[in-house]
Amino acid sequence: MQGENLGELREPSVALRCEWTLSTERHRKTHNMEIRIHTPSGSVETFVQDNPALVAAILKGIQSTKVFASNIITIAGDYSLTTFIASRVNRVDLITNDLALGKYPTDILDVIELSGDEFRERSHLNDPARLERRRLPKKAGELAVFFVEVEMTGGNVIFLAAETAVGLKVERLHRLRMLFSAPAVHFRLRQGGLAFLNLKNLVQVTFLPGPDVTPSDAWPAHHLSGQRGSVSRADVPTLTIR
Repeated sequence: MQGENLGELREPSVALRCEWTLSTERHRKTHNMEIRIHTPSGSVETFVQDNPALVAAILKGIQSTKVFASNIITIAGDYSLTTFIASRVNRVDLITNDLALGKYPTDILDVIELSGDEFRERSHLNDPARLERRRLPKKAGELAVFFVEVEMTGGNVIFLAAETAVGLKVERLHRLRMLFSAPAVHFRLRQGGLAFLNLKNLVQVTFLPGPDVTPSDAWPAHHLSGQRGSVSRADVPTLTIR
């Protein structure tokens, strides 16, 4: 998920758009933009902007991997000025119908946030007999959907679905690690717009299924902990990076 100006937009992938994009009628917004700042304590501060020209100016000035590059994030309203220490921010949401997907690396087609229930249903954690084994071979170039559980500082958990074009076998692990070694990653919000994660506050990330290749320094063991207290994951084919 490389840095780019968010003025360069593209359409979501067909697969994820058909499966998980809710209608705009169900999520009709009353503001041209909402900005939500998530901190490790679990608090969420919301700011709004109704002027289309100012919304466009905000979007034009944002690069996805540089959202947390400065020491502070400042939001200036007509009556107040609020500053956040960037290193203490887990996530920033820009909720607007004017913002489509930014560019990902060539093998990633789309990433969208899911609810916890959707994540467990779509990844088959609720039905272990249907779980896809991690080491099932995949051909370079074929399309694949995988599911990602991300834990941030403070215990905040984000569930994602991603569609990707499978890369060459020798490149698959490297690309995954590159994905989460950037300063930030972004993904699509169901209600429109994008969210950005501050990867300096990343605790762990689990892929379901994981790639069909194994890091040479990986410890061979199965995931036994419950899926956020609801589903046992003994023998679940995952790859977890800490």
